[in-house]
Amino acid sequence: MGYLGVALCVLICSLLIKDKHRVFSFALILSGICIIAVYSVSGLKSIVASASSIAEAAVSSELLTLMLKALAITLITGTLSDICRDNGESALASITETASKIVIIVMLLPLFENVIEIVNGLVK
Repeated sequence: MGYLGVALCVLICSLLIKDKHRVFSFALILSGICIIAVYSVSGLKSIVASASSIAEAAVSSELLTLMLKALAITLITGTLSDICRDNGESALASITETASKIVIIVMLLPLFENVIEIVNGLVK
C-alpha cells in the first residue's frame, strides 16, 4: 500500500510545480514511477513463484516464459504510452503501442504454429 502514498505525493507535488517548472514536474513523475516499480517487484516475485508452480503442474515452461514476457511488454508499453500522452505526444504513444503488439505477435508465432500442428494432427 506504500505505492499509493508515493503516487499521491508525486501527483500533488507535480501539480504544484507543473505550471512554473514543467521539466522538474516530468522528472518528479519519472522518479515516482521508478519508486513504484521498485515496490511492485516484491509482488512480481510472488506472481512468478505461483506461475512456476502452475507451470510445473500443467503447462510447459516455454509457455510460461512467453506469457510472462508478453505481460512485461504490455505493462511497460502501457506506462510508456501514458507518459507520452501526458506530454502531448499521442502519435508516439500510438506507434509505441502498435509496435509492442507486433512484437508480442511475432514472439507468439511459434506457439500458434504448435497449436496448428496439434489441430492438424487431430483432424488427420
